[in-house]
Amino acid sequence: MGIPIFGINIPAPNVKIDKSLLEKYADLYRGIRDRKDTVSWRTLIISIRELLGEKYPDYKKVSHRFHTKGRKLIQLLVNKTYLEPLIPEIEYAVGIRGSVGRGGTDLDLLLLSGRHFPEPILWTLADYAKSLGQNVSVINPVGHYNDGQTRVVGPYKYFRKIKNLIILASTQSKLGGSVSVLANVIKLIRNCDLAKRIEKVEVIIPMFGGSRGHRFGQSQEAGYEVMEAGFNAQMLALITEDILKRLKNEIKNLPTVRFSSIDIHNDEFPKKTFNEVGLEFVSISSSSSLAEGLIKQLLERKIKAPLKLVACDTGAIPRTQKLASNILFAEKSIYNSIQLIYMEKKRISAGIVTDTAIAKIEEWKRRGKSIRIKNIKVSQKPVFKNTIIVYSDDMIDTGGTAEKDLKFISGFYPNCVLKIFVATHPVLSKGFSAIKRIGADVYILGNTLKWEGLEDVKGVEIVDFSPEIYNFIGLSQEVD
Repeated sequence: MGIPIFGINIPAPNVKIDKSLLEKYADLYRGIRDRKDTVSWRTLIISIRELLGEKYPDYKKVSHRFHTKGRKLIQLLVNKTYLEPLIPEIEYAVGIRGSVGRGGTDLDLLLLSGRHFPEPILWTLADYAKSLGQNVSVINPVGHYNDGQTRVVGPYKYFRKIKNLIILASTQSKLGGSVSVLANVIKLIRNCDLAKRIEKVEVIIPMFGGSRGHRFGQSQEAGYEVMEAGFNAQMLALITEDILKRLKNEIKNLPTVRFSSIDIHNDEFPKKTFNEVGLEFVSISSSSSLAEGLIKQLLERKIKAPLKLVACDTGAIPRTQKLASNILFAEKSIYNSIQLIYMEKKRISAGIVTDTAIAKIEEWKRRGKSIRIKNIKVSQKPVFKNTIIVYSDDMIDTGGTAEKDLKFISGFYPNCVLKIFVATHPVLSKGFSAIKRIGADVYILGNTLKWEGLEDVKGVEIVDFSPEIYNFIGLSQEVD
């Protein structure tokens, strides 16, 4: 294979390449393996054509005399990556014929990044599925024109059946998400050669930006606000509906298409919008993975004390109850009973609370495969017993509300030995200061949004939601 170039991790090319192109070769080799800034499909193909000596790689495929050389180079470039299963598609796009079309192994999952700079959860899902024996491939179709405008390009020709096409991207704009980019990636299923080979399309939006909608009590006089939650869903729904209508006249069997998010703040607007055009929208529960992360922390810290889960308001009740159930039935659970504390707040508008109280307390006790629920009398005085407080929410943002709630609950249980904050989405719009502000000892946060350095903050544990997505898709039922 020759002597490594540009570092020990990049092997020298196994075919003759012009010396002036060696740096391009090294950049391409790195880009294929770079999970933060993965090379786009079009850049992959054009770069390979150029490395093989084509002077006009944008317009011409490689000549026949470079086919053998091309196969060797492609094999080296994609070796042991998620592009390796797609060698026939890559060869076809480069212009190599002959062995192409002899049959590629069917894919259980083809994952497409739906944004610039792929989500970490895209790769963890691929890794998780592969570890369970699934045949997986990953493509980044999102690139740029020379002027920086988004350019979405995927394979033109496929040589295998695809059970599940997964298009994955959060749309939180501060971290690079974009509804318009995601919509353009969805348009790739307009390619009949792809559509006719797919069984199911899953569009997964881990963090659906703008999902909050209008906040109760805000001043209308301040201005007319576009309902982002509904509009974003409408953009995606109408584009998908149009694609399926056009495909209906061109292919025999349409793939099923479903949209989903993880623990969305309010699914009312997007769900209604997707349903209006006959598309399903589901909010995937994050409770199982969060429960496992919580139990892991308790086991590592070897702290034993009664567990009290706090539902901070009415909207938090279903999430808190799911978390409680998953803690009780987790494989490594150390609890057979948990108390749920239901807080009641009086608001005059969003963010302005006039009074907070404990509405009721329930004890949840595991009995075989069921849970027995018993009401507990709310004490009128502080309870001086060792306890662990768990406060859960759909997201951690500025931390203002959580700070007040934890202070209130801590005053009720002054001998709390551990405070745990659990949240699906680390929004953190004002940075990591929210973590210090809230004042918890442990933060169990999901990986729907990626902040550099967050996992290094003391007390922060990042939980991977790949198992939740995998089970939601139904792949666990397909494994032989």
